Amino acid sequence: MLGRRFHLLTACAILAASGSIPALAQSAASAASSPYQLNLLYTGELWDQAVGGVRRGALMMNNVDAQLRVDTDRAFGWTGGQAVLEGFYEGRNSFGNHYAGAVDQQSPIDSAGFEMFRLYQAFYDQNFGSTDVLIGIYDLESEFSTTKPMSLFLSKDLTWNTALDQSGTMPQNGTVGPGNYPYTPLAVRVRQTINPDWSVQAVLADGASDNPKHQASNGVFISSHYGALAMGEVDYTPSSSTKVMLGVWALTSKLPTNNEFTTGHQPRMVYGQQGGYLGGATRLFNGEGKTGLDGFLTLGVSAPQSTNTSQSINGGLVYTGPFAQRPHDKIGVSFNENIAPNSYKAAQAAMGNGFQNNETSFEITYRAKLNEWLTMQPDIQYIIHPGYDPAYKNDLIIGLHFEIGHLFDL
Repeated sequence: MLGRRFHLLTACAILAASGSIPALAQSAASAASSPYQLNLLYTGELWDQAVGGVRRGALMMNNVDAQLRVDTDRAFGWTGGQAVLEGFYEGRNSFGNHYAGAVDQQSPIDSAGFEMFRLYQAFYDQNFGSTDVLIGIYDLESEFSTTKPMSLFLSKDLTWNTALDQSGTMPQNGTVGPGNYPYTPLAVRVRQTINPDWSVQAVLADGASDNPKHQASNGVFISSHYGALAMGEVDYTPSSSTKVMLGVWALTSKLPTNNEFTTGHQPRMVYGQQGGYLGGATRLFNGEGKTGLDGFLTLGVSAPQSTNTSQSINGGLVYTGPFAQRPHDKIGVSFNENIAPNSYKAAQAAMGNGFQNNETSFEITYRAKLNEWLTMQPDIQYIIHPGYDPAYKNDLIIGLHFEIGHLFDL
């Protein structure tokens, strides 16, 4: 009964999004009248595992986020600066872990089954003209290996590259890894603008976003065992709609190998994991105003010793303004393929487990801001060989993501 009601709700949302409800600008507000802004956002998601995966069923996930942003120029006279303090509450439900069983999560708010109330970001960002420096706790995914069209999609396969997202995330490592939601590290980021078209940015972050043995905890956890994550990216941006990026990263944590063992039959530990990515996005077709078609493509690679994904490739198309009466809505289709390294497959074979060589996923989604406080986004995902596990049938997932929020001038 829940699944039937959920399908009906999703269908109603699609009809509403494509109908005659007036569209508003995607931005939360126009020019701010105060240097202090508080953004309160509730995000809810209904997900239905219609076919395949770990098991069929439906659930709801919730996230409450509060962000305080301070323009230090207008507040204190510190020209070019901004401070951000942000925290969230996330419920225990995990659709990815309990239903889909794929390599990465299908939702941007999935915390892998841990209920948590935690600090998400707390940083100060200072612009010195051509040089910009950020220091504090922040989400690396917001600035590295990302393009504008990718932000439409819900699956984490599409909002980053999976080879990077899975770095250091073997089960016994806890929160060691790439430094994105929900585990965000202490970091220093420097961005240098070379000319209007070229820029370079680099970040040095704590390798463990929190204590890996207590994943729902909150705080800064610095340890030589978990090391650091370093990442650099070169960007070519000849226009606001075109970006080409090339990045490299290295994680210095002590990690277990997939299929190498000590004389005590424990995984052999090695220091370090490395990888890189290449990608970009561009406007393929211009319509009236800001309407048009954008495309993106990203390739990620990772050293194969201590990961379940050594290569990933994602791409997609996003159309802005699919209906004349709704010029700010977006509709998108995308794909992603994760490739398992030989070391991971050898480990599965040694344990008597079957395995697939790759996992391929597709997503189609439609985002509509229905009024100044409500945004709705129906979503369909199809995953072939979820989790590289031949025991799982292909996933057919239907979701409804919605946001209720308001930006306050304090």
